[in-house]
Formats: sequence, C-alpha cells, structure tokens
Amino acid sequence: MSGNDFDQDVDPINIEDHDPYVCRDETSTCPYTCSGLSNCTSCGCAVQYPSSGPWGSAMDVIMCLLPIIFLVIATIPPCGLKPLSTTKSLPISALLMFLVRLMYLGSDPLLVSGSIVKGIHEAFTPLSIMVSLGEFFSVSHC
Repeated sequence: MSGNDFDQDVDPINIEDHDPYVCRDETSTCPYTCSGLSNCTSCGCAVQYPSSGPWGSAMDVIMCLLPIIFLVIATIPPCGLKPLSTTKSLPISALLMFLVRLMYLGSDPLLVSGSIVKGIHEAFTPLSIMVSLGEFFSVSHC
C-alpha cells in the first residue's frame, strides 16, 4: 500500500455542500476540483468556518463582554446595593460565557466543553501549588 492509496476513493467536492474556502490565490479552483487529501492540501487552501454571530462584529464584542460586565456589576454594585459573593458571581459569569459561545457564536460544543476542562486544570495547578506550600510552611513552622 503506497502513501497515497488512502485518498483514492474520495469523491469530488460539491461546492454547495461545503463551507467556503479561503485560498492564497483567489482565482484558484483547485479546492473545488481536487480528488484526494494530498491534492487538496497542496492547493494552499483551507476551509473557512464561521466565527462570528448573526448580528455582526460589533454585537459580537458586546455579547462577549456581557459576562465581564455582569461580573463587575455583581461584585461592585452601583447605588449601595448588596454585592453578590464571588462564589456565586464567578460561576454565573462562566455560565453566561458558555452560553454566549454555544448559542450566539455557534462554537462547536465539543471544543467549548474541552476548553472548560482545560481551564479547570489550568486553574487547579497554581491553586494546588499554593495549598501545598501553605501546608509545607505550616508543618515546618516557617
């Protein structure tokens, strides 16, 4: 089995059924006529996935800032209102960002969920170091 046998049974791409392509050479018809993985990657083209919401780029910024605005207003409320504790406001803000990514921006649910798991691991690393050092210093009486 040669190195290119795996892509001999690929059907030609139907333009209407796929996401738009972005190529280095704008006049290229290569991604629409290629018939194999190695041929298509040699075109210098890539599939362009939609990365913005339905209301335009200005509204994307506003929607992405909503969880941060909520967090600031909840922890530092105006006009003498009682602030929301950070143990409640941080998870609510994270949930708002999760919903904005999934529902408004239309991100891949698997990618967003994987990012949450990665973020939890990244948050626990310095936290576990601080707890370990605190335990070490309390036992060693430093």
